Amino acid sequence: IDLYESHTYNFPPFDLLRQGETRPTVDAEEQRENEEKIRGTLLDFGIPIKSIKATIGPTVTLYEIVPDNGVKISKIRNLVDDIALSLSAVGVRIIAPIPGKGTVGIEVANKEPQTVSMRTVIKSKKFQDTRYALPVALGSTISNDVYIADLAKMPHLLVAGATGQGKSVGLNAIIASLLYCKKPYQLKFVLIDPKQVEFSLYNKLKDHYMAMIPDDSIDEPVITDMNQVEATLSSLCVEMDQRYSLLKSAHTRNIEEYNNKIREGKLNPAEGHKFLPYIVVVVDEFGDLIMVSGKNVEMPIARLAQKARAVGMHVIIATQRPSTNVITGIIKANFPARISFKVASGVDSKTILDTPGAQQLIGRGDMLIFNNSEMVRVQCAFIDTPEVEAICDYVGRQPYPMGPYQLPEPAVGTGTEKDSSASGSIQERDPLFEEVARQIVKSSTASTSSLQRHYSIGYNRAGKIMDQMERAGIVGPSTGGKPRPVLVDSNTLESILNNE
Repeated sequence: IDLYESHTYNFPPFDLLRQGETRPTVDAEEQRENEEKIRGTLLDFGIPIKSIKATIGPTVTLYEIVPDNGVKISKIRNLVDDIALSLSAVGVRIIAPIPGKGTVGIEVANKEPQTVSMRTVIKSKKFQDTRYALPVALGSTISNDVYIADLAKMPHLLVAGATGQGKSVGLNAIIASLLYCKKPYQLKFVLIDPKQVEFSLYNKLKDHYMAMIPDDSIDEPVITDMNQVEATLSSLCVEMDQRYSLLKSAHTRNIEEYNNKIREGKLNPAEGHKFLPYIVVVVDEFGDLIMVSGKNVEMPIARLAQKARAVGMHVIIATQRPSTNVITGIIKANFPARISFKVASGVDSKTILDTPGAQQLIGRGDMLIFNNSEMVRVQCAFIDTPEVEAICDYVGRQPYPMGPYQLPEPAVGTGTEKDSSASGSIQERDPLFEEVARQIVKSSTASTSSLQRHYSIGYNRAGKIMDQMERAGIVGPSTGGKPRPVLVDSNTLESILNNE
């Protein structure tokens, strides 16, 4: 630990980020007009209100109303479209009731939304003085407070939203806020980028902040190749198990206790003990990984999400397709913290947040954050590509002798080795293979469903036997729902079976 801490490392200066614009507030005239329109619309539908109060945020203004006695909240909730019509506004959202207050909230988009700059968020006293283990500065709330969450407590984060609504900017904001508060020896990233262009700038952080699997053929730490994704996730699961073994032998329950013992010199490096950095895994387009690799990706991510938080490993996944075949029950159960940018429909919003509302956001970084059982509306801080590039250049220019963090070897049978193995060899063949082959050649019909019926086996096993016979050259390829062609006679079949 002395070796790490004695190394001089300078955090990126604030000058690399653009100065935020001065924020003109909604003028008093517009605010008063909106209050009168809301009061009038509710009265038209027979809902008198006692009081109305406005809180002006960067992109939306929150009008808090106190309805008269005896007014049903559901009645107000159903008037969202009528209020939007009377105000001529987009993205009107009703919160009925506001948790912890005896009021109903009506959020109305400002005519001139303001951009929240990353610089104002990171320079804020709240971020500079935070005691969080992994503070993530996300943006500004409606009351113009900086919103900071602790990734170590989340402990994993699911980000969703339609195309072009700010997901990638949000991920960059999360990464940048961690780069501004954690030194290289304390934090490592694994960045998975199926789009190949979103995270390419972070390759410059290779020696400082990146974790990589030991593979000479890989030059760039940001993972864009699908074959490497499976190997890397498998390697992270091995790393997680190894870290748990270290914690167990040190009689500690989490990474903070363990690293404190290392700092105090209570653990012997000869027994394999070493300082453990946090590892943050960020996946930019999770839907694409599921389409290409399916269960091979979902299972290791679910494993990491279920038990990696105590050893300082945290997962952030983003997707623009919040359908249930991408965000499955396993994923949702293990990602308690959610961020939703604007989505296309209420169904998508329910998939991510378990409640509608994200379809009424106004886009361009407007987001709902569900964390610690409370929902907060935040305007995401904006960080541009040149700013990210400047941060990466500044960090990359500093010498750092440690090099990238080496992840352990992936478990056998993951990634590329699995594909290259000659599956269908004699050792792997199904015990029924020979009997089925003779039966098929004799009857001259080959279909998976007939195998299921004839041998009382499941669809998966019947399909595997059929694939093995195709590889052996006994039957032809699948032709939709029709039976496969049988390519050999009984004499040829016997020679195939005897040769193997």
